[in-house]
Amino acid sequence: MLRFFRQIRQRFLTDNKFSKYLLYAIGEILLVVIGILIAIQVDNWNEARKDRNLYLNYLGRLNSDFETLHSRVGSLGEWADELLNLAEYQADFLNGKLTSLDTLKLAISIEFTSSVNRYQINLPTSSELSSTGRLAIIENDTIKNVLNNWQATITNRESQNEEWHRWIYKYRDLVRNILIKEDKINIDFAWYSPYPDDTRRWGSFKLNTAGIKITNELSEIPELPGLLNDILVERLITRDYFIKEKRSARETIELIQREIDRLTN
Repeated sequence: MLRFFRQIRQRFLTDNKFSKYLLYAIGEILLVVIGILIAIQVDNWNEARKDRNLYLNYLGRLNSDFETLHSRVGSLGEWADELLNLAEYQADFLNGKLTSLDTLKLAISIEFTSSVNRYQINLPTSSELSSTGRLAIIENDTIKNVLNNWQATITNRESQNEEWHRWIYKYRDLVRNILIKEDKINIDFAWYSPYPDDTRRWGSFKLNTAGIKITNELSEIPELPGLLNDILVERLITRDYFIKEKRSARETIELIQREIDRLTN
């Protein structure tokens, strides 16, 4: 093809047809320019397609992360109710509000109230976008703002856990010797088993620590009622957080899915 064009150009020069040669040269330049523009357009189209595919990939990963969070927070919310119930039972005992005493429930309350909430909001894709500066790839400003809000929530929750864990550690030191080792181990292995609903776990449970030891030693710790009230506040706030986080996770999933639908339909 190039040889063909050279032959035409040479013939115009040989025949002394300069004007035709000039027009031909201009046409050849235009062809080159058009070719370059087409190549640039194709390259831009390919880059746009890669960016769109990358955007969709991130949206899919975000959707998966929030689905996981929604499921986990849902189950943790149910467990938060159980922990709150057990802590309230112990507080009622210390404040003399119980008309009858379930010693096993009191023992379970001691062990479970000693537990540290190690839950953290885990959103790896959102964290990756923020840490790598790729958040700009999110075209939807609403999604971008929501992800920023989630990162702020993560920071806030981590900060509060640092404060609340100190209360739990102090409580744990105060009650660590009330239950004998065997009871502590058996109760710990029943973690996530709601009392008394899980009859398979608790129906045949035999408490080895004497009931009088439990009640007397709990009652003899003067700072325990105030500390337990602090823990109750933490349990209440945490339960409310779980409710809000579950709702917010579902709303975020729906928002992301609408953006995926927009891009793929």
